Amino acid sequence: LQAGSAAAALPHVMGILSGHLYFFHKNIWPKVGGEDWLFPPQFLRRKLDGVGGDDRSKSKESISNALKARKKGRGKKLGGS
Repeated sequence: LQAGSAAAALPHVMGILSGHLYFFHKNIWPKVGGEDWLFPPQFLRRKLDGVGGDDRSKSKESISNALKARKKGRGKKLGGS
C-alpha cells in the first residue's frame, strides 16, 4: 500500500464492493428471477429524466447552433510550414 496502512485502501475496497453489488443487483439478480429493488427516488427521476424537457431541448438547440456557426477551415499540419 502506498500510504503504508490498510486504512488507506478502505475507500478503494468499498468502491469495488459497491460497484460489484450494484452490477449484481441490476444485471444478474433480475435475470435469475429476483426483484430489482435498487431504483432512484422519484424526485431524482423527475430531475434527471427531464419532465420539464423544454430546457433540455433549448440547450441542445443552442449547442447545435453553436457547432454549426463555428468556423471550419483546412487546419494546419503539426510541424509543417
